[in-house]
Amino acid sequence: MNVWIAETLIATTLLMAIVMMLRRPVARWLGAGAAYWLWALPLVRALLPALPRDVAAPSPLHSVVDQSGLPALLAAAPVASSIPTASTIPFLEIGIGLWLLGCVAFLVIQAIGYARFRRHILAGSTPLWEEARVRVITSPHASGPLAFGVIHPYIVLPADFALRYDALEQDMAIAHERAHHDRGDLTANMVALLLLAIHWCNPIAWIAYRAYRADQETACDARVLSLYGQDQAHAYGRAILKAAGGRQFAGACHLTRITTLKGRLKMLSSHETSLNRISWSMAAVAVVIASGLALTASGSRAAQQMAVITDKVDQVDFARLTDLVSQPAAATEILPPAMPVAPTAPVAPAMPQSIPAPQPLAAPIAPAAPAPAADMVPPVPPVPPVTVRNEPGRVVVTYANGRTQTHRIPTEAEIARMVPVVDVRNGCEGNETVSRRETVNADGRRVIRVRICQSAIDRAARDAERAGANADRISAQAERAARQAEIEGARAERMAAVAELNGLRAARAQIARNWTMPKEDREEALRDLDQDIAEAQARRD
Repeated sequence: MNVWIAETLIATTLLMAIVMMLRRPVARWLGAGAAYWLWALPLVRALLPALPRDVAAPSPLHSVVDQSGLPALLAAAPVASSIPTASTIPFLEIGIGLWLLGCVAFLVIQAIGYARFRRHILAGSTPLWEEARVRVITSPHASGPLAFGVIHPYIVLPADFALRYDALEQDMAIAHERAHHDRGDLTANMVALLLLAIHWCNPIAWIAYRAYRADQETACDARVLSLYGQDQAHAYGRAILKAAGGRQFAGACHLTRITTLKGRLKMLSSHETSLNRISWSMAAVAVVIASGLALTASGSRAAQQMAVITDKVDQVDFARLTDLVSQPAAATEILPPAMPVAPTAPVAPAMPQSIPAPQPLAAPIAPAAPAPAADMVPPVPPVPPVTVRNEPGRVVVTYANGRTQTHRIPTEAEIARMVPVVDVRNGCEGNETVSRRETVNADGRRVIRVRICQSAIDRAARDAERAGANADRISAQAERAARQAEIEGARAERMAAVAELNGLRAARAQIARNWTMPKEDREEALRDLDQDIAEAQARRD
């Protein structure tokens, strides 16, 4: 077991360092996807069994123990002291125990952190739709789009997602998070955390883990741009900047983090990787992985050097050495050591001639009696309001000192302006398959108009058939446009219902906090709003 641990830690650390040296040149010449696949090398090596070694060859320790002259050597050696020395302390066993304790602590901390993160994100969330087992929700606790969950996959959007991002940016952000689920990045992150657990005390592993996460996001960016085209890199860069955030949970995939922002934006300006270069990249990655495994495989020179190190670790048997040294020889008498000479007794100090008697302590002075407490005067109660006058759209409170305070009540028109009007129809505006426009009417109410152009969708399908070399790509875009049209309509209706429900809840909370409003009027207004909220919630569900 000790041999396998030592070989795995040494080999995977060496391969991590090699990948960190190769990742930038590979990404520059072969693409971000090839650089991301290089990180499979340490993982595959960690799953390999222990390297075989020549068991028949005697080790240096065994050749010393099997000598026929061992009893004579032990007889000539002095008697071992009963005080434990450095050679009797099991340093190796203590070190392995501390290492295992650190691994367990790391995994427990990660599991607790993931449970808290999942509970925090799902609290107060609103489901939007579900596609291929992936649930898309909005959460007030999310600062930007993110993906998490292996058994129950989620895509989380911030509460203001529809306001901060335009239609194209929304599609590209959702495509980025969906790509993480399709590529299995969430499962890869969990496996990477397991590998990091056995390297919890290795600084190279922590640096490699951050580089691996950066390459993962860059490879996902390259996949999204391959779907939308390099000409949409500017819009995708805007989406990345809007979603920039700070530290996030390790088990989730976020659209962007500030630490990787510069490298990802630089990648957007690079040219699209050709099919020939992609083929060369896959071949080069396969060669690098095979070479890295061959360097640490059995029979190679590096494996033999590593086997020598692990042999020394495996041959350390402190308990056996202690028994051999402390066991007396049968044919040799061990003389006891000479008794040490007793030291000279110290001279006792001279006693003083006389010791003066201690002076008696003076009696303490009694403390003065506390002064009687003054009579407590109760505080003056606040002056209550004198009159409450109801006026159209407001409540006026007049206090005894003549000061007045006015509390405004929102009107039905103002409450209606908080809820946008969503109009989804079939129609064509320009060459867009799905068009989305936001305007403000004369009453100050937002109007969201969505038009689905079936003829543009059919035209895109016909163009896809005539495309020739780009037939597959255009067909995929046409299918995505049709699917996106259906999703956009459902999303627009649901987001309108959510916005209406939030506006009614905000109006109800404002009226409920208005304590100066007469109780009968407030209860009547709250009942009306509760009825409207129930109807809006039924439409949303």
